[in-house]
Amino acid sequence: MSFDNLEGFREHPAYQYAYGVSNGDIVANKDIKIVCDKFIQDIEHPEDNDYFFDFKFADKITEMTKLIKMPSGVAAGKLARTELKGFQWFFFMNALVWKMKSDHEKRRYEKSVLLIGRKNGKTFLTAIIFILLLLLEPKYSNLFSVAPDLELSSLIKDMMGQLIDSSPALRKHFEVLRSEIRCKPTKSVFKPLATSNNRMDGKLIRRHSLVISY
Repeated sequence: MSFDNLEGFREHPAYQYAYGVSNGDIVANKDIKIVCDKFIQDIEHPEDNDYFFDFKFADKITEMTKLIKMPSGVAAGKLARTELKGFQWFFFMNALVWKMKSDHEKRRYEKSVLLIGRKNGKTFLTAIIFILLLLLEPKYSNLFSVAPDLELSSLIKDMMGQLIDSSPALRKHFEVLRSEIRCKPTKSVFKPLATSNNRMDGKLIRRHSLVISY
């Protein structure tokens, strides 16, 4: 199934999750329902907005998740494409795929907030987002995760390393070092930082950089 147009995307897990919440089939709080209602409205009526949903980019991301294999647990060896849950798909399709009509390189959302309980796949989801961005963002992008201490911030780097090492199709494109992960094709770099000993104003954070607080 191709997801590069609205008709095809209606079968995508992100759309199915939003539609399920919107019509009451999936239980969610009122804030999530508002977001899902807005998603369905915007994607079905793009003429009403200054932004658009880039279906081809959504399809590209979806295809790329077929290259990522789960590193451990009962899902070890399975594709991330099949292991991502509906709410996870919904989050990063919202965060990454909406673009401005006036500038297709500019995303609709420059800040995204995910509030989620412990042991619900937060590190896994964030690690996949960073891997995708290292491959998809313009060359020489700088990506950071930020937490109060380096041990917590490095949880994302550790998960990224495990996903990369478990995925032969990705392994040759990355260099996993002690303090950072480098993407060879794009020359982009991911680094975990700690607010206790890193000053963000000294980092080269450009338009296409991403910072996630953890």
